[in-house]
Amino acid sequence: MIINHNIAALNTHRQMGSAQSAQMDSMEKLSSGLRINSAKDDAAGLSISEKMRGQIRGLEQASTNAQDGISMIQTAEGALSETQDILQRMREVSTQSANGTLTDTDRSAIQDEMNQLTSEMNRIGNTTEFNTQKLLQGDGKSNLKATGLVTAGNLTNGAEAYTTEVKRTDEVTTGMVDVDTAAYTINGQTLTMTFANDNSLTNSSNVNAATVTANAATINTDTGVSGAADQHVAMKDALQAMIDKNDTLKGNYKVSTNVSNKIVIEAVKGGSFEGAAGSISAVTIVGTGQMTNDSAASVAGSQTAAIAASTSIDFDNLLTGGDAATTNQNIEDLVGKGFTISGQQVEFFNSNDGAYKGSGIGVAINTALENGAMADKADALAKAVADTVSSKIEGVVVTSTGDNVVITAAVPGDAGEKIKFEDGGVQKSFKTSFQIGANTGQSLTLEINDMRAKALNITGKAGEAGFTATNSVTNGTDDVKSEASLNLMTKEDSSKAIKVLDDAIASVSSERSKMGATQNRLEHTINNLNTSSENLTAAESRIRDVDYTEAA
Repeated sequence: MIINHNIAALNTHRQMGSAQSAQMDSMEKLSSGLRINSAKDDAAGLSISEKMRGQIRGLEQASTNAQDGISMIQTAEGALSETQDILQRMREVSTQSANGTLTDTDRSAIQDEMNQLTSEMNRIGNTTEFNTQKLLQGDGKSNLKATGLVTAGNLTNGAEAYTTEVKRTDEVTTGMVDVDTAAYTINGQTLTMTFANDNSLTNSSNVNAATVTANAATINTDTGVSGAADQHVAMKDALQAMIDKNDTLKGNYKVSTNVSNKIVIEAVKGGSFEGAAGSISAVTIVGTGQMTNDSAASVAGSQTAAIAASTSIDFDNLLTGGDAATTNQNIEDLVGKGFTISGQQVEFFNSNDGAYKGSGIGVAINTALENGAMADKADALAKAVADTVSSKIEGVVVTSTGDNVVITAAVPGDAGEKIKFEDGGVQKSFKTSFQIGANTGQSLTLEINDMRAKALNITGKAGEAGFTATNSVTNGTDDVKSEASLNLMTKEDSSKAIKVLDDAIASVSSERSKMGATQNRLEHTINNLNTSSENLTAAESRIRDVDYTEAA
């Protein structure tokens, strides 16, 4: 007989503990409805089911994303439906205006309606948005207010990349300007062009902080006090260095100082000076100027001469060939982070503090390499600048020689052309993508072209063939008339407008058709996502959910 241990009782106690533990597990599963409540229940099953659960939630969210995409498309397509109605009305009144039975008064009334319809089309394009994203502007961003001002003109910025047209507005010197030796000053601020590659050079012209003009005009400073002789020599050397950088002037001109503290530029070898004042041939003294001292400054750049002190030199006695063009630019501020030409960044800085002026983006100019060969970067850059500027600035002749770009006045002695910077058209299309799958890269791209009046070619520049003589159309959000409408004041122009409107209607129809096809695709996508989610949920359920008959 064993007295100290009751083996039967111990066995009974163990069996009762096991039964109680199993009962607790069963109660937990029955209460939660899950076979796996913790990793100990099924470690492998937990890992598999969690992966499936991530897929299921991703599929469900992708289905929601696709539905949101449909809503965005419906918003844009609904706006284009109204745009197309406007275009149909425009075509109707154009057909009416082309009829010979109408008088000028009749056509004037029709023109008024055309102007208003066009402004409304711009309003639709500028204000149609989904979740603050502009859909019909071609950029997908809210309009940026002008961050710079231009006297008697407009300077605006917009999308990520756009072409800026240059027209007449405020006076700038359009005499000889060489990118190796000159830049501009805007309302007392130095405008410096910096090239981001190894061919970097920074020069200035006609500025308020120690610079030299390219056509012997005026070097401006704020104050003037007498300077020391060594500073005069530094200025003389800087002028000579800059002349020597110019292939046309090099060797033909010599800079010196005289006893009266004047800078004297002498023509040697019978050279001539070409610039805004025309050609001055075979003279000995081109111009002299009294030099005064301000404060130390320099012209930066790998190929530019340093100037020890800023000066004020007034070349007031050019001998022949007309008066030099020395008017300053009246632009009050500058917008622009610069632009790229053939992959090289050109940036605009405020030389007083080294900061950017404004926050515009600029324009990308891509120039193909000639004959498939690698051309010299500086030469290619100069050619690209010349090609671009010559098509944008009126009244000037732009040429490129090597790595130099020379801008000369078309008429010798001209006081300078007026330049206006305005938005020349934004990015061509609004692009976005919808995440329509549970995994990376499973997306659908939506692209909506610019559907405003200018993009559809139903507005243009005032006075151009087929358009009104003056700006008659607004952007729809203010009262500023910034575009010219199709001209319906003559039978001939009215008839031509019909073809333009036919093309615009076709463009809008094509865009709506593309949106409709994308919407149909998204609807099929939603059905597929829901089916996939349902089946994956069933598989996950078999792993994770409890079987009550087994749990009980």
